[in-house]
Amino acid sequence: STMQHHQYFLQFTLYTLALHRYLTVSLPDYDYATHFGGVYYLFLRGMHPEHPGNGVYFHRPEADLIATLTERWSAS
Repeated sequence: STMQHHQYFLQFTLYTLALHRYLTVSLPDYDYATHFGGVYYLFLRGMHPEHPGNGVYFHRPEADLIATLTERWSAS
């Protein structure tokens, strides 16, 4: 898939981790499960009114993954 070929999974995981770390220090009572809704990728060339849903990709990285990556980032 395009998501795998272009490593968008890695990209959105890194962006999610960076946003999570930022919100942890800047938003009182921040909680990933409560405040982070997920990631949307919109592939405009794949979108067409006759094919709703084409070109739209959504994913929400698991909270455990973000917590583990945060720990490893903090430990280094």
